[in-house]
Amino acid sequence: MRRSLARLSFGALFLGLSLGGAHAQPAPAMPATPIIQNPSASAMQVARDLVQANGEASAFNGVLQNLVDGAALGFLQTNPDLAPQLRDTAVALRPEFEKRQSEIVDILATAYAQHFTEDELKQALTFYKSAVGQKLVTDRPAIVQQAVQNIQQWGAKVNAEAMERIRAEMKKKGYDL
Repeated sequence: MRRSLARLSFGALFLGLSLGGAHAQPAPAMPATPIIQNPSASAMQVARDLVQANGEASAFNGVLQNLVDGAALGFLQTNPDLAPQLRDTAVALRPEFEKRQSEIVDILATAYAQHFTEDELKQALTFYKSAVGQKLVTDRPAIVQQAVQNIQQWGAKVNAEAMERIRAEMKKKGYDL
């Protein structure tokens, strides 16, 4: 699960950096087409199949386990002597909550079904079932990790350059930083 969250974190970082950095606040994205308020049952099923095929559903594997474990840990501060019992209780409750994994898939599928027609969903699903689509799903974590590492290195370099320029400009104004 930590690996999945790490992948999501890398993806979020990559997305954040690609949108202009950690401090930039991008304008809310406006959909190119109107949102489909009530997708049909068949469109929803294609969207469910799509989020399975494109790997997004599996990116959330273990989230429910972490939520249950985190809820148990929430009691630990006020009840530190109950650590083993809280852990055991969380482990016992995990299967009950893991049954709700399909709700995550439905949330993802709904987002897709509201932004794409059923025909578009079918085209995307066809792509993700193709050899190239499967390669994209398989290689995406390594690609994102590589990109994030490269962006972090680039960001450190740009930061150093910006600091030097600020230092130089401040020196012109009589401030020695």
